[in-house]
Amino acid sequence: MLKAVRELFLKIIKRQDGVALPSVLAMFAIGSLLIVPSINYIATNLNAGMMAEEEFKGIITADAGVEDALWKIKNDASNFLEPYAIADVNGLSVDVDIDEIDTLFGEIVDPGGHSSWLVTTVNVTYNTGIYDYSLSVSNNGSGNIKVLKILIDLPPGVDYVDDSTDSEILDTEPAVSGIPASGITLVWTGASPMIHAGETYYHSFQLAGPEGIEEIEGHGVVVTQREDIGTVWIGDAHPYSIIAQAKDASDEIIATIRAGVWEYYGYLEISCWQVIR
Repeated sequence: MLKAVRELFLKIIKRQDGVALPSVLAMFAIGSLLIVPSINYIATNLNAGMMAEEEFKGIITADAGVEDALWKIKNDASNFLEPYAIADVNGLSVDVDIDEIDTLFGEIVDPGGHSSWLVTTVNVTYNTGIYDYSLSVSNNGSGNIKVLKILIDLPPGVDYVDDSTDSEILDTEPAVSGIPASGITLVWTGASPMIHAGETYYHSFQLAGPEGIEEIEGHGVVVTQREDIGTVWIGDAHPYSIIAQAKDASDEIIATIRAGVWEYYGYLEISCWQVIR
């Protein structure tokens, strides 16, 4: 093809006496030098585009694996904590792994066999820039319970109101970590009075912030002294992590998505969603 182009150029640039114009020959020589690099550049761009398209297909395939995992968690599908694979999704396969979170904000979550004895409920009301947060802790078991720690992680937009804790459980000021812009974590520690069977104790405090903040109840745990009760989720919400990997026919990983989700009686709240490859 290059030979045919060259012959065409020679026909065009020759004078009637058959002698080529020197300036035109020079331009032709420069053009010839540029043709091959230009073709290589175009080929490189095409290859890059194909790689980007494959990676995008991997991401949406891995995303399909995460969506499948969310459905299993929401509907309490049997054995959903066992790793599994989905074949032929957009011409790829997806490996999915769902795990229960066993550490929350540095606190090891280890419910005991009688963790259902301690029942927590949250109620939050708003009035002119202030959220009144009330946590109730009920002993529905047959023994006595002491609380050692209350930890609550809150969404962005609110700040703790100093000296606002009013508690029958741990009547101290909390340790505050984080900043309101990204969310704060409150931790109360100590030793509560004995909560006898059938009793309910209350723990309240205030938060400053604008109206309408979603998920204002936050997430957290109550840590008890009794090992057979252990650590109990506030509001009976449970966190899970999901990792979905899209693979090609040679089992090479094309894309991976990691997600975090809280499940509360069939309601799901996504806490993070990250493409890690």
